[in-house]
Amino acid sequence: MKTKMHKIATAFTGAALALSDTAFAQKNDPGFSVNAGLVSDYRFRGISQSDGQLAIQAGIDLEVGNGFYVGTWVSQVDFDYGSDETDYEQDFYGGYSAEVNHSMRYDIGYIYYAYHGSDRDEDYQEIYGSLKFSNLTLGFAYSDDYWAESGAFYYPYVEYSFSLPSDLSLDLHIGLNIFSEEIFLYQFDSYIDYSATLSKEFGSLNLSAAFVGTDISDRACFDTNWCEPTLLAGANYTW
Repeated sequence: MKTKMHKIATAFTGAALALSDTAFAQKNDPGFSVNAGLVSDYRFRGISQSDGQLAIQAGIDLEVGNGFYVGTWVSQVDFDYGSDETDYEQDFYGGYSAEVNHSMRYDIGYIYYAYHGSDRDEDYQEIYGSLKFSNLTLGFAYSDDYWAESGAFYYPYVEYSFSLPSDLSLDLHIGLNIFSEEIFLYQFDSYIDYSATLSKEFGSLNLSAAFVGTDISDRACFDTNWCEPTLLAGANYTW
């Protein structure tokens, strides 16, 4: 269907985005952090993972040192299959980030998405990479067999961040979801997701509001409104 080192926007748009934050905060010395938060709707690549409802999320991140990092992140989800319902998602990831020069960084890594509560086979893995040029990020993720065994998946995306007055940040994102087969969505082999997230930090607390959406119709989106454009709110605290 993801920190998670995670700026709050992650909760809105997904792991590939959040992981770039971890990488670009690289330290030479080991470090450890814990984060917890709430979002009004957990959206991953534009699609609701919590049936449009509030979700509790938390993560643990470890900077191993010299650019290497590992972590895990968990969120409530709601994929309703009647009596067979997925309750939560847990991600495990690790990667390496380094600085090319003072204005360019890169990040490469691996992430495994695990889902619990249903007998369906929903787990999958991805490899990801990104380049950050000042405020511009170009990224890509690939899965050999995407969620619910829906085949190979490719995800190029672009992000741009603005620093606004009063210590506000505006993060823009657009991604292209490409499937090798028309299994994931009805008669679609690709779709676009996008978001605009306004956030502000109050010490260790990050508050955000986001506009998130896709170009998918309700019929193609599992006969739900999970893919419709919507406004979201979230709060995340890091120790």
